[in-house]
Amino acid sequence: MNRNKIACHCHNVTYGQIIDAVRDGADTIEKVREKTHAGAGCAHCRDFIVHMIEDMKKFPEDYAK
Repeated sequence: MNRNKIACHCHNVTYGQIIDAVRDGADTIEKVREKTHAGAGCAHCRDFIVHMIEDMKKFPEDYAK
């Protein structure tokens, strides 16, 4: 996964920043938003971020550094 790819264009948040936030305990969209501001703008990325959080819970090895 390209950690530098932008997931939230409104706040310029990358996949890597979201991954790091989830690893640091942000296990809901609200907690990821608090840590990164992702999803706090137009919210077009919200569904993707929710999916990413759930996917990381199921398949953490896919998000290894």
